[in-house]
Amino acid sequence: MTPRTPTTPSTALRPLAWLAALVLLLGSAVAQDADPDTLSVRARSGIDIATMDPAYYNGNEEFNLDLAIYSKLMRFDEGSGEVVLDAAESVEVSDDGLTIDFTLREGIQFHHGYGELTAEDVKFSFERIADPANESPYASEWSTLDRVEVLGPYQGRIHLSEVYAPLFTSSIPFTTGSIVSKAAFEDRGERIATNPVGSGPYQWASWEPNQAIVLERFDDYYGEAPDFQTIRVEPIVDPLIAEFSFDVGELDATEISLESVERYQQEEDVVVTILDTLRYHWLGFNQSAAPFDDVRVREAIRYAVNVDEILTGAYNDVPNRANTMLAPDVLGHWADAPAYQPDLERARALLAEAGYEGGFETTLITNEVPYHQQAIAIVQQQLAQVGIDAEIQIVQNMYESIGQGGMEGIHYASFSAVLDPGYWFEWFSCDQVGAWNYWHWCNEEYDALKAEATRTSDPDERAAAYVRMQQLIDEDVAAIWTTNGASVYVHREGAVDPAFVANYAQYAFWDQPAE
Repeated sequence: MTPRTPTTPSTALRPLAWLAALVLLLGSAVAQDADPDTLSVRARSGIDIATMDPAYYNGNEEFNLDLAIYSKLMRFDEGSGEVVLDAAESVEVSDDGLTIDFTLREGIQFHHGYGELTAEDVKFSFERIADPANESPYASEWSTLDRVEVLGPYQGRIHLSEVYAPLFTSSIPFTTGSIVSKAAFEDRGERIATNPVGSGPYQWASWEPNQAIVLERFDDYYGEAPDFQTIRVEPIVDPLIAEFSFDVGELDATEISLESVERYQQEEDVVVTILDTLRYHWLGFNQSAAPFDDVRVREAIRYAVNVDEILTGAYNDVPNRANTMLAPDVLGHWADAPAYQPDLERARALLAEAGYEGGFETTLITNEVPYHQQAIAIVQQQLAQVGIDAEIQIVQNMYESIGQGGMEGIHYASFSAVLDPGYWFEWFSCDQVGAWNYWHWCNEEYDALKAEATRTSDPDERAAAYVRMQQLIDEDVAAIWTTNGASVYVHREGAVDPAFVANYAQYAFWDQPAE
């Protein structure tokens, strides 16, 4: 995915800088404390963590911090979407794609004195997520894992029951590939969620909920030492506070609100970078309860909603409109997806046909993300035009309220994805009902196509399956797509030098400019 930017940012990182920059991935603000050995950053979207257990992540900052704390067999290279070796010294795939042999670097140490990373830790980490008994929402990322065979302290073999196409673009280099210390888990138990132990460049120091997360440089890290001794991550929800800090010179770079783009573009010494993100925003329904179990009601709402108004009012016309799930340039993007336009007469007719001629009352649910709240306020007014009286309700955790809790009504949400298209579709399968499937929608053809697409390495076959899956979503009106979103960063010329890479949303790296 290509960044849209008024300027051309550098894509190169100096060797020592990228490790410190890992915690800035998806971060919003960067600042130097008075102490030159401390880096202070704003948590992505300003949201605090819930758990640092890779098997159960459910928040933005968790994915970000994961990259600083945990090692993986392979990781995404800085400044690109390429996969390179990390904890592994070598990785070899069999001709049939069913076995993956790996050899670990010797001497990798876990944080807090938990000893050396071995193949037993790899086995424990991967099999733990795959084990249905653990009910990890990411179990499908290891759905074809048969077992991890330990061949020696540093050698192992991953056995798959079937080929899994996203293995090297999603499972291994992303969060489900994070290697957890087996000894630490056995020692700390559930406390591992807020006292994680990895082997990455930074180790967990402390966490004050809604105040600060503190990481300390791990002196025994096997790679190049990061620049900063301490990293402090602060959950600050309001982006305007970050913008003010940037304006007065306290921040060298920050993610800004979409409303502020034009203002910063007019400042001579400020560089504005606009990035299309790997994310999808949608209006959806809990289809397990009336009236949204009736496709005619869902279709009526699709004709009542004006997506272009949402993009103007909530997103300041900065991101592009999305008419389907997959973003352009992602394998399987449905380029011919219809761009529905409002038709209030047709919407009223469909409601009458479904037995709701006089409309009905419902709930519009979203979280504390400002763009979501602005979008749902616009939707509320649009639905009123066809007799639907919708009360807005803000929840702290959409996953717990709608996914697990089954809260009824309409919701507005967004998910981030990775470069492999399979990850985009993962959360709306039948087995995710009661977890990440906010739609409470189950389509057997969709599930069969998803399984088929992950078990073939032929890109044309995968693309065809993904297009059909998007068509099924459209036919069932499971979601009304709005945008793939945008992230906007500003920095002062001569102060920092950003580089961007497409991965989970858009990772942002910050470096000092070369002298």
